[in-house]
Amino acid sequence: MKILIFFSTLFICLAAHADKRIYSIDSIGNRQYDKPSYTITDNGRIYETDSIGNKRYDKQSYKIEGDKILPTDSIGNRQYDKPQFEMK
Repeated sequence: MKILIFFSTLFICLAAHADKRIYSIDSIGNRQYDKPSYTITDNGRIYETDSIGNKRYDKQSYKIEGDKILPTDSIGNRQYDKPQFEMK
């Protein structure tokens, strides 16, 4: 029984921390909760997120491929008319 509780707790903790969040900060390092934040999922998709953590699928999203950040629509299709970014 203890093993079952341990593994279920471990699974919940890992599932809750699967996504990474990016917040806007000001010049002294405080989070700007009134500005949009972004969520990076495990598959490399980047979504704009509102202040309570809901993904904004109606806004511009991106996909990380290698060292490039490519703009995509809400279902993941590449948008060739939008600029792409490169990480260095």
